[in-house]
Amino acid sequence: MPGNRKNFSYFTYTDDNAVDWNLRGEDGGAGSAVDGHAAFTAGAPVWTNNSKRHHVRYVEATDAATFRKIRFVVYTPTAYAAIAGGDTLSVPVPGTATSVTYTVTAKIPERQPLAAASRHLAD
Repeated sequence: MPGNRKNFSYFTYTDDNAVDWNLRGEDGGAGSAVDGHAAFTAGAPVWTNNSKRHHVRYVEATDAATFRKIRFVVYTPTAYAAIAGGDTLSVPVPGTATSVTYTVTAKIPERQPLAAASRHLAD
């Protein structure tokens, strides 16, 4: 029996400063019903790195029975604002015949460092 495989594409990610980026994300993934994804924007820069200090906005959801977690990118500020803690998602899981219900347990906001003037001490 064939299993579900993850597919990836580039989507338009609008940051909190209303700048569009192209971000690689899961096509038809766990949050595709609520993540606000749209086709990529030709000519927009690619968001390439995520780190502790520089990352896109995420939503984390947990299965109450198995305590497994999923995390998915939310591509627009509007979609992020529409998701609330306790919302439920029906997620297809490989190896099961039916979808599993996950509950939103965390919203992880976007982080982008800001440029600031450096301090120069007198010698």
